[in-house]
Parts: sequence; structure tokens; C-alpha cells
Amino acid sequence: MTPALPHAVENGRPASLPDAPEIEVRDPARGTRVGSVPQQSRDSVASVVARARAARPGWSELTVRARCALLKAARRRFVAARSEIIDLLARETGKTRFDATGEAVAVCLDVRAACRHASRALAPEVVSRGFPFGKRRLVLRKPHGVVGVIGPWNAPLTLTLGDALYALAAGNTVVVKPSEVTPLAVSRAVRAMAEALPADVLQVVNGAGEAGAALVDEVDMVAVTGSPQTGRRVMERAARRLTPVLLELGGKDPMIVLEDANLERAASAAVWGGFFMAGQVCMSVERVFVVDAVADDFTRLVVEKTSALRVGPNDREMDLGPLTTAAQLAIVERHVGDAVAKGAVAAVGGTRREDLGELFYAPTVLTGVGPGMDVMRDETFGPVLPVCRVRDEEEALALANDSPFGLNASIWTSDLARGVRLARRLESGCVCINDCILNAGDPELPFGGVKQSGLGTRHGGIDGIRAFTRPCAVRIDPGRSPRDPAWFPYRLRTSRFVERAMGWIWG
Repeated sequence: MTPALPHAVENGRPASLPDAPEIEVRDPARGTRVGSVPQQSRDSVASVVARARAARPGWSELTVRARCALLKAARRRFVAARSEIIDLLARETGKTRFDATGEAVAVCLDVRAACRHASRALAPEVVSRGFPFGKRRLVLRKPHGVVGVIGPWNAPLTLTLGDALYALAAGNTVVVKPSEVTPLAVSRAVRAMAEALPADVLQVVNGAGEAGAALVDEVDMVAVTGSPQTGRRVMERAARRLTPVLLELGGKDPMIVLEDANLERAASAAVWGGFFMAGQVCMSVERVFVVDAVADDFTRLVVEKTSALRVGPNDREMDLGPLTTAAQLAIVERHVGDAVAKGAVAAVGGTRREDLGELFYAPTVLTGVGPGMDVMRDETFGPVLPVCRVRDEEEALALANDSPFGLNASIWTSDLARGVRLARRLESGCVCINDCILNAGDPELPFGGVKQSGLGTRHGGIDGIRAFTRPCAVRIDPGRSPRDPAWFPYRLRTSRFVERAMGWIWG
């Protein structure tokens, strides 16, 4: 049954857009129609943002406690609609029900974390007294206004609503634009949550590039999760109005397996980290560097565990499903083809699973890979795990850092102090030791990349709220004196006294 979806959502109510062309959403596992959303016009996007701007003063003037109470009420509406939301998410992305449910859980945890830290994050910060004497200093945290959130197609709930919830807690109103590839679950979730919120505080617009560009042109801050190419386009457009941006972009995340690692755990993590959500995760394991002393044993375990994975449509118990788009499948095939042509071997997989459907690709382990191959340089974003043998940790570290990306990384060793030392030297926004991927879903840790992997961080407790605010410096004088010594008229003796005082204090 095709779900009936509104053409747009205005505070939880369908908006009438009879002339809007529709974007049809299809199930990548079966090719069947799941639903549709409108291709909203520039004027329609501007109208939605205008309503969000009108709603912003009332929302931001609520106490933090009142806002958080409403966000928790919105979470209850989200949970009440969870079955429909998870169904839509699984069908439009092709991911397993387990992974789709995990996204819904992450949204609930984000509400908890945002509300837990909001009061402290937004409280006026008293700066210590000092020169000049008699002045008080405060730093206030003010919301930007209307925040636009542009989400990706691979984890639309987590990576769209996650930003929206922190922005709302900070006192902003929010307009989200999910990917046109996977817009249904986000649209339904926003409709559910908006029922518990004041009018126009949380809204959604749908469409492709034109809708995204219109949103960037209208809002006061924009948060984007996507490819480096998307990030550059958004940043260039935002620069026209000097609109602040938060970018979480792609990764080519290295995994370093040292000779003292727990190989059973490391191999299991490599398989899960490489093939989770069919590898379509920006912080997935995209490159494995294993020291030569344990490379044979590690690779054998990885091949065995990969061979046991269950692949298929998500109406059965499966470990991974299809690629979400044909374009992503083409990248996977190109990277594997390039690697094999340059001497790599597909120890398992390496082909489409056409018996399952058009967009299925077998989980693939590549051995004999080298740093010059596309699969070791460019983001693959698919179920491919290249394993590269290295002499020692120094070679592993050099190769891991030899990348334009720097999002996530993992180090596998029984010596935790050694792991921390290596983590300091990795050029990455995030590092796990004997763990992988799940740090991105930990709302208590900051998550963001360096180099071409992004700009700014999300989550991280207090910092996650403050990412959606701007500081306002306030300086307070008691106001009892008729003038300050620094004001007109200037006195020559004052200037000479200050010169002498410089020598007494700093000479």
C-alpha cells in the first residue's frame, strides 16, 4: 500500500500545492513505488522560511525548560508514529529494519541529550573581573534565527533531525530539506513532531537542488550533511550573504590493526564497520591497514565473516540490503574494477547480486591493494573493504593521513596508551580505539571532520547546543560615575601615567 503523504507540511498539516510536480520515491530493493513528495518552488521555500521567521521570537523567548518540555512532547508524537516512520525509512533506503530502527532510537537520544545540556549551554557566562576595574562582563548565547538543515539520503532521520533538534533547543526555528532520494520518513517524522510544537517552529520543504539553494538563500544558518561537492556548493552560495555554515561531509576512514590487537574483535568490527548499511555511511571503515605480522590471520577472519553475511531485501532477516541508488552502485563497480585492474584480488564478492535485484552488490573484501588505487583514495560509500598490509604502525599512520579526508578513524591495540598516542597523530576529527562508527551516534561526544570532511562539529553536549548559537559579549558598568577615564577630554598627564604603568606591569 502506498502511503498517503502531504505535499508539504505546515505545523503538521498538509499544505495545498496542487501545481507542484511530484518526486516519486521507489524502493531500491524491489523497484516498487513507495510514495511521493512535491518539488517545491523557490517561492514556496521562501514562504515557509518567512513563517519560520515569524514564529522565531515566540519560540526563542520561551524558557529553556519550556522549550525542552515541548521537544519531549514532540518526541512522544514521534514515538507514537514510529512504526510508520520506520517502515517508510526501510522501504525508501533499502536498509534493514534493524538499521532503520536504530535511526529512530538516535532521534530519541538526541532529544534527551539536547534537553539535558541546553540550560547550561545557554546560561549567561560570567567572565572573571579584571582590567578595566569596576566592569562586569557576560557572554550571552543567542540563536541565529531560522536554521536550514539539508539532509543526506543514507541516514535521513539521524542526520537531518539530529541537527534540527539541537537547533530547536538553542531557540532557533528550523526548516529541514531531506534528500529528494529519501524524503518520506523525515517528512512523516516532522509532521508527527510538529503536532506538539508551536505553529511553524519545525517545518519541512521537499525538492532537489533548486529547493536546497532557495533554503540557503533565505535562512540565517545552514547545516548540511553530504558530499564534499555538496558542501562546497552550499558554502559558496552561503558566502553571498555571509550565512554561517555547519558541514559534515564525506570520509575515507582508516582502520589501523596493530600486532597486539584482539584479532577476533578487530575482524568482526571491520566487517560490521565496512558493510553496515551496505557501506553507505560517511564514518564507515573504508580502508584497513594491518601490520604484516598479523595480516594473514586477520584477513582470513575477515573473509570468513564476510562470507557468512546475509544479503537481500529487508522483508527477511538480513544483514545488509541493496545500494540505495544506481549512481552509487556505479561508483562501487568502478572502484572495484580499478583495484582489480591494478593487481588487487577480490577475496570474496566483487560482483553484483543480480539474482536479488538491480541494486544489490556482494560484500567485497579486496586484498593486495595499494595506495594508488581509487578504492584507497576516493570515497567508495559501498560494501567494499580494502585490506592493505603495512610494515608497522608508522607506515600505517603515514598512509592513513595521506588523504584529503579526515572524518573518522579507528586504532586496534591491546595497549590503550599506545592507541591514544597514535590517535593524537591521526589527522581525523574523530578516533575510536578498539571500536568503530558508533562514536558518531554518541550525543555526548563532538562529531565532525577536518580537511575535506567538514567544518564545525555537532553533538558533544554543551558544544552541540552552542553550535547553533552566536556569542554576544555584554559589558556592564554600574553607571554611577559621570565619565570614564578613557573618554574625552583627553589629558596628557593620563597618557604619561599609562606609559609608566606599562613598564611597571609588563616591563
